[in-house]
Amino acid sequence: MKRHLGPIAAVLLVLAGCSSAPAGGSATPDPTIAFCSSLDAYTKTLRDFEALTPSATVDQYKSAGADAKAALAVLVTAAAPFAGAQIYTLQRAQIMLDGAVNDLGALATPAEVEVALDPYIQAVIVQAVAQHNAMCATGLPSPSSSS
Repeated sequence: MKRHLGPIAAVLLVLAGCSSAPAGGSATPDPTIAFCSSLDAYTKTLRDFEALTPSATVDQYKSAGADAKAALAVLVTAAAPFAGAQIYTLQRAQIMLDGAVNDLGALATPAEVEVALDPYIQAVIVQAVAQHNAMCATGLPSPSSSS
């Protein structure tokens, strides 16, 4: 899966500005900051998943899938102030990835695992970048700043 470093680098660049706070701060904690922080952590698990090499075992792929699933659960909680609707497509992509991970046979070769999971991992990464662009770009209003 190392051949997809370009999209991963793009995710890193896009996510770099996610956690910056506005000048002067805010008396009320901005839920967007917690959301973006959780999105960064989730995206890191996806990058770790993507970085698995063809020498990784099926168990390592399954563990990486479980890590991504757990990080998404934290992200869903952080999305609560936004009613969660913004991450529906991301959740659906993760569910598809979970299914593909669960379908891995114990005797699958690393090359077979990589081929089987790559499209699903890429779909989740695309959705994570889309969520970052929609929710974490600077200058966008958050639920605490809208009336």
